[in-house]
Amino acid sequence: MADAEQHTSDFSSLSWLNGKDWVIPASQDRSKKTLLKILVSAKTLFIDKGFEATTIAEISRHSDVSSGSIYNLFSDKNAICRALFENYRLNREAKIADLIARHDWRKEKAQDIVRFHLEIIFSSSRDDTGFLRLIEQQRLRDPLLFEIRAESEENFCLAMLELYKCRRDDFNHPDLKIAVRYAHYIIRGAAMWSILPAGAQNQFLKVTDKQFKEETTRMVCSYLGLTLK
Repeated sequence: MADAEQHTSDFSSLSWLNGKDWVIPASQDRSKKTLLKILVSAKTLFIDKGFEATTIAEISRHSDVSSGSIYNLFSDKNAICRALFENYRLNREAKIADLIARHDWRKEKAQDIVRFHLEIIFSSSRDDTGFLRLIEQQRLRDPLLFEIRAESEENFCLAMLELYKCRRDDFNHPDLKIAVRYAHYIIRGAAMWSILPAGAQNQFLKVTDKQFKEETTRMVCSYLGLTLK
């Protein structure tokens, strides 16, 4: 249990969105710096002003990159937003893979696998609220971003499924793959709902509320046939 607690502690300190880590390096150093400037500026403006209110001209002024150079890399703002999420996704998946690799999950308790799964959902929703709010809003308007987001969630479910399989005999559900997906999408949906819209008052569910995560853990363990100890 001590290893699991240390594992959760290490994970909780992560900040998913990093201004340098989530940018895919370009082929040349100058192109890399230009791409970084554009993405950092676009992320800041999209979150602070809103996607619709932000123009390419403003991104150009903020990043000190000409509009022409921006259009050489991206066809429009939707392409920039997709690039932001794709790089965020790659960084996130790499960190999750690293966290998974640190432990022999066959030695962990089944309930600690559940806690790890939910901690990933809650920590990203809590730490990257503004960015994920942007992506949730834009994926409803951009079919390509919707597909990228869906693929990301499916990859995550498959990664978590492999952990659950390590303690398969502890879970009382006839189809573990279905169970992991249902648990993930329902809880992720609740976490996303809790951060939308910005500035909402008197919300019952808040990703910063410890009880939200505790009750969610209780619900998922019950669904999977586990008793919290």
